[in-house]
Amino acid sequence: MSTTSSHEPFDETAKAYYFELFKNWGLKVETEREVFSRARSIDLVVACTETDIARLQNTAFAHFKQLNAVELKGNHDPLTRGNYSRILMRAWALETQEWDRKTEERKARRQQSKLAPVPEQDDDEPELPDHKTTLTILCVTRPDKILDTLKEQYGFVQQTNGVYRSKDTLDRWIIHPSELDLVEKNYPLLSLARGKKLEQFISLCLRDGLNDYLQLIIDIGLTTDPDVIWPKLLEAAQMKPKIREETWQVIDQFFREMPEAFRKVPTFRDALIESQRQGEQRGEQRGEQRGEQRGEQRTLIRQLHRKFPQVPASLVQHIETTNDIEQLDNWSDQILFAKELADIDFKVSPT
Repeated sequence: MSTTSSHEPFDETAKAYYFELFKNWGLKVETEREVFSRARSIDLVVACTETDIARLQNTAFAHFKQLNAVELKGNHDPLTRGNYSRILMRAWALETQEWDRKTEERKARRQQSKLAPVPEQDDDEPELPDHKTTLTILCVTRPDKILDTLKEQYGFVQQTNGVYRSKDTLDRWIIHPSELDLVEKNYPLLSLARGKKLEQFISLCLRDGLNDYLQLIIDIGLTTDPDVIWPKLLEAAQMKPKIREETWQVIDQFFREMPEAFRKVPTFRDALIESQRQGEQRGEQRGEQRGEQRGEQRTLIRQLHRKFPQVPASLVQHIETTNDIEQLDNWSDQILFAKELADIDFKVSPT
């Protein structure tokens, strides 16, 4: 994979995200699998059992086989013809490594089981390839030359929106997230989209509280499509859409951790100030609401103690954990006319 500048978070962040994704799915995965001595490595290698393959059928990785090479190509690291040739070479080397490993394991099993010694000529005869390997290249920037201009040469055919396949001796796939359908199985890839599709996915994340995907968008956003990410988060900061409380933490973190260079841009600086003001208002509103609740609770408890000689501790605790101000007011009204605790509908037994 081509080296990107050190300030770009795409490479390492995306690799770490997909590593954790596959690991959480119970798959065997490794990053930076070295296949050549001169530091030529594959971004991600995922090994699948037959059970794993069956479980992946309703995901964006339904095409995975036993051994799967995954390469990530960011916005500033587009897939060129030269890149593609090197990636393909690494994938072939990966498959060869796997053949060699299986051959050695087979020989070791023969020796351990005390079978007849392996014939001398067998050492020179590698196992025939079974081609149960796939190569998947996730491209933030669409490789137009490979997919269109040189379509006949490379042989990629569109399978579904954003998914292209070249079925040769090595099963090859190119996925362009910006063309993918906005459906659940594509969510793990849509964070790499750009333009209108990214805007739609951000709106969906904000609406449904998909904070893991939103966090990935933010982490790599400055190298994918900041012109889309910024307005959508600013729109959220201005409280135009209805945002879940836990999602605010992700948005606030984005504003707090913005690179210093962006803070100096007037538009970003003004928006940051506005976002901070909105955050303070939300905090004040929550504080005022909590203060009002505590006041209502104390007043209600005081009224009970004045009117009734014995108030169970369990009832006091029930009132202190009730945050519905309307309910607290209703209980206060009932106290005025109640002759005994049982006359008040506390929803729990007062004994």
